[in-house]
Amino acid sequence: MEKKTLDERYGDEVLTDNTALKHFEQCKDCLFRDKTSVQNKECGWNKGCCKMYPYPETKPHEVYKNAEPCEYYEKEKALLKINFQKCFFHGVL
Repeated sequence: MEKKTLDERYGDEVLTDNTALKHFEQCKDCLFRDKTSVQNKECGWNKGCCKMYPYPETKPHEVYKNAEPCEYYEKEKALLKINFQKCFFHGVL
């Protein structure tokens, strides 16, 4: 029996890039997430490890499935936008 190539076996199937899967949703804005980016789009939060669960440890399965909150979750605070013109006129700069 001759083996089929990968393309012959799966050529008619639509493969996903996993963006449709909703895993690690709470990690998107966590202070401790992996901040890896691909083509200027942050995607590291979707990994199984982070600063609190460094490799080879992994985040709990409940966090993966969004079934329970992560015990280490801490929302990252947005950076303050400084109005440089205002600072300049008030002698701050």
